[in-house]
Amino acid sequence: MGKKKSKDKVRARIKEEKRKAKIAESTHVRYRCLGCGAEEDIPRDVVEMMDIQDGGDLSVPPRFSCEMCPEQMEPVNYKSVHGIIYKLD
Repeated sequence: MGKKKSKDKVRARIKEEKRKAKIAESTHVRYRCLGCGAEEDIPRDVVEMMDIQDGGDLSVPPRFSCEMCPEQMEPVNYKSVHGIIYKLD
């Protein structure tokens, strides 16, 4: 009976970690620098605000300047307010 309780605790811990990751994913967008590869989580509401205000080319995702180098940062995986999915490969 001890093994079952142990497995249940492990499953509960894994489930909690997945839940926290999903919440973080829904509130932030992961950005990666095209030059140095630095990554940063930017609040989703900021990204969506910039996406709405950007009147440019819809094929280009909202970008931010990298703080480590002079290059641009693009979202790793982001679905825009226009329904376009951007994935950085």
